[in-house]
Amino acid sequence: MMLSALRKLWHTLAQTVRGPTMDPSFLLAFPLLLALSTPCSACICKILHPQTFYCMSDIVVVADIIGQGRGTFLKRNYKIRVTEILKAPQNVGKIDHLYTPKDWNKCGYEVRTPHQSQLLIAGYLRRGSLHFTRCHLVYFWNSLTREQKLGFRAGYERGCKCKVQPCLFCWRDCPEPDVTDCVWQQRGCDYQIWEGNHSLYSICAPAPSGH
Repeated sequence: MMLSALRKLWHTLAQTVRGPTMDPSFLLAFPLLLALSTPCSACICKILHPQTFYCMSDIVVVADIIGQGRGTFLKRNYKIRVTEILKAPQNVGKIDHLYTPKDWNKCGYEVRTPHQSQLLIAGYLRRGSLHFTRCHLVYFWNSLTREQKLGFRAGYERGCKCKVQPCLFCWRDCPEPDVTDCVWQQRGCDYQIWEGNHSLYSICAPAPSGH
């Protein structure tokens, strides 16, 4: 899907190029577009700001993985103990299992120790069960910054109508953000979910002015 979108983008931008040569700024931008997607073996995970992951997920919890459950032909099942619910629908029932693809090439998550404690997990609900992959959020809660914990507990929710847009042409001046946008600019164009000042310390939320 990502490769298909990039091919379309390549074709669209190529149509806008004047003359027999391609704009060198696009030649610089295309590798960056690829860099904003990190490969997970055969799958591709799009790099997004933690706030974007929070807003697009059905459910976000902090949980301990306490053992292996009964899986299916395609899914691995883990028993979990939820210690904190950061986001969930009002009618969600008790979450004590989670599912992830068995196939590592399909971005399945595998616990390599008897249990893992205090994991931040964001995913989607299917028939009342929590499902996630390595392309969703999964990270150690105690490794987050104070600002990130505040974001997951309250701040990110306030900004879910906003869009955190990466500055693709970060070797130039970034464009002015739209009314509902925040510009995500990492030093040296090094976009990573859990590193960089904007990932670790920033929240995108509406200002009193409406921006």
